[in-house]
Amino acid sequence: MPKLHVLDKVDRKLLNLLQKDNQISTRTLADKTHISQPTCLRRIRDMREAGIISADVALVDPFALGYGMLAFLEVSLSNQSDEHMLAFEARMNKEAEVMQCYFVSGDYDYFLVVHVIDMEAYYQFVRRVISGSGNVRHFQSRFPMKRAKFATRVTFDEKAAEVQVRGGK
Repeated sequence: MPKLHVLDKVDRKLLNLLQKDNQISTRTLADKTHISQPTCLRRIRDMREAGIISADVALVDPFALGYGMLAFLEVSLSNQSDEHMLAFEARMNKEAEVMQCYFVSGDYDYFLVVHVIDMEAYYQFVRRVISGSGNVRHFQSRFPMKRAKFATRVTFDEKAAEVQVRGGK
């Protein structure tokens, strides 16, 4: 079980600032949180080591690159043994078009977020990856007409005295 970590107001402010812009300078972070630069660096390092900060990435807009079609794909497997489910998950992890894959409750086993260039690319993806897998009993595609909200950050309450969280490691 992951260790519990206490995030004080400074930690939560650092996390909020880093999630808005992970290129912000340490000097600016330290100034905005009213701590020294070495303390700021130590806190960030500690949160990385605890798995609270899991990655520092640049978010790339797939639409700006010509990947103009997003699909939500619900998948039911024929065989739901651990071995077959792990094999499905491993296969989805290898597919570049699959941006996200979730094991879910309900009528379907998996929910996928797939990003492709166009309908022809989606058709080829479904034929190659879904229909050709041999273990897919049923799937259903949904195509969003408009993205009303997209966020990647978790917003932390900076007013609470402290918050306990589980680290990712």
